[in-house]
Amino acid sequence: MPEREFALKITRDEAMGEHVDDLLKRQKSLRGESAGIDRGGKKVWFYQNWFVFMIAGMLGALLAWGLLEPAFQDRIEWRGPIESLDLNAAAPEGLEGQVTGKCKVRGQEIYFYREMKTVPTGKVFDLSQLSDGQEVAFYIEGGLVATYVDPHPQGAYSTGKTLDELSRASSIAGMVLFPLVAGMVGLFIGAADGLISRLMGRALLCGGVGLVVGLIGGVFSTILASLVYNLLSGWATGNTGDAVGGLSLFGFMMQVIARALGWALAGLTMGLGQGIALRSSRLATYGLLGGVIGGLLGGLCFDPIDMLLLGSDGQVSAHLSRGVGIGVIGAVVGFTIGIVELLARDSWLQMLKGPLTGKEFLLYKDTMVLGSSPKCDIYLFSDDQVLPMHGQMRSVGEETEIESLDSQNPVLVNGRPVTKCRLNGGDQITIGKTVFSYRKKNR
Repeated sequence: MPEREFALKITRDEAMGEHVDDLLKRQKSLRGESAGIDRGGKKVWFYQNWFVFMIAGMLGALLAWGLLEPAFQDRIEWRGPIESLDLNAAAPEGLEGQVTGKCKVRGQEIYFYREMKTVPTGKVFDLSQLSDGQEVAFYIEGGLVATYVDPHPQGAYSTGKTLDELSRASSIAGMVLFPLVAGMVGLFIGAADGLISRLMGRALLCGGVGLVVGLIGGVFSTILASLVYNLLSGWATGNTGDAVGGLSLFGFMMQVIARALGWALAGLTMGLGQGIALRSSRLATYGLLGGVIGGLLGGLCFDPIDMLLLGSDGQVSAHLSRGVGIGVIGAVVGFTIGIVELLARDSWLQMLKGPLTGKEFLLYKDTMVLGSSPKCDIYLFSDDQVLPMHGQMRSVGEETEIESLDSQNPVLVNGRPVTKCRLNGGDQITIGKTVFSYRKKNR
């Protein structure tokens, strides 16, 4: 009697089940091949460094702006009754053709810009409306030239400082702008990853180093930036033939370029904190490149933002536009540092299961320890199955190895316990209840 033939039927659900992937990965891992099956985990955008650093950089820059802004005087307000008025007074040397007439308010001689504008309309002011004893508010540039006037000022005016004191305070604020912004951006970007990873010690260390490096570097950057800025902006102003008031289109473009180069120099040290604190040349390089590129791009936006937000010629203060511009610079610097890191990285871990699911951990130095101790390079908190120092990753040439640091609680690679194992792109690493996917840039 002939044997009966039986057909083996496999359903689609059985063929596509996760257990099939697991078996194939385990088989390839045993043969030393790349698993190649890992479908990867979903990236969580708010854990991505480009986003985290962007927010951190913006917050740091805005904090610096908030600390300095009270001292800034774009045009110093000088209010009081007119004590004397001479509409035919000769212009001071160097301002011939740019000013016409002068007056004295609170003992200070003030010259009128030939196109002095009215607050808040922005229209050119008719000097014949001025008279002795009239209470006015002048808005002064360059220490003695009024470019705006409010012939009917409202509200209290309580400052008891002299014009020189107000001018000096504004000049000092301008001098410390680059160092303070660089320091605050360095502080926030340096501390950001440590805060996300729950590593308070690392956050304090990297943030502190970022603050100090940013401040010190910002001082030296200010010197270089001032030379570049003064050279180009002076050339721009010189080509307009006007030392007071607005710039021509050419002058505006030179102003934009000068400011962008200045912020690029200031950005040199904004992203160095984490790399220096963790002694990682890779992180330092990413921070340096990202800071320079981000400073340049952010600086290019500063003057257009100022022009867009000020809008009306009746605006005498750039407080809002300066805040937005500085915030944009900080955000762009942080974003660019994250993007440079994203494009330049060679290998990293992506958490597939754990408290920070979706976060990517850059392998930024040759030897990195994983465990539940905050002293570890990759801190695995909220997992009671993870030892203080559970595993160690080591770069060997262009390859990466992982090693178990406790034989009783080994690391699992593709579900298989290992003592030491060379990793392939797509391998899954399990430590306690936490699961990572090892990622490697395709070459």
